Amino acid sequence: MAAAAAEAKAPYSAMVLGATGNVGGRIAQLLIKNPLCKKVVVVTRRKTGAFADPKVSEVVVNMDRLEEEVAPHAQGVDVALAAFGVGRGSAKMPEVEVRKIEIAYPQAFAAPPRREALVCAGS
Repeated sequence: MAAAAAEAKAPYSAMVLGATGNVGGRIAQLLIKNPLCKKVVVVTRRKTGAFADPKVSEVVVNMDRLEEEVAPHAQGVDVALAAFGVGRGSAKMPEVEVRKIEIAYPQAFAAPPRREALVCAGS
C-alpha cells in the first residue's frame, strides 16, 4: 500500500487525444495545473495554439495515420488519455464516419506501447 502511495506522488508525463474538445480540454487543463505532471503532449488534427503553457507540446497528426504519426511522440509518456468523439455532430454524419472517429481512431491511439496506459474518457 505504501508503494502505491509513493508511486501516486511520482512525476509523470501525459498524452491527450481530444484535448480541444469539452472533456479532453478539461483533462488537459487539470494535467497542466498538476505539479506532478511534467509534460503534456496534446494530439490534434490541426494546429490550434490553444495551450500556451510551456509544459505542453502540440502534435498535429493526420488521423488516418494516427498510430504511425503519434508513435515518436509517445516515447517516454507515462499516461495516455483518449477523450475523443463526435458528440452531437454524429446525427449529421454517415455511420461509417462515426465508426471511424469513435472506434478506429481510439484503437489506433491505444496501439502498443500505449495500450496499458490508455484511459477512455469519452466526449
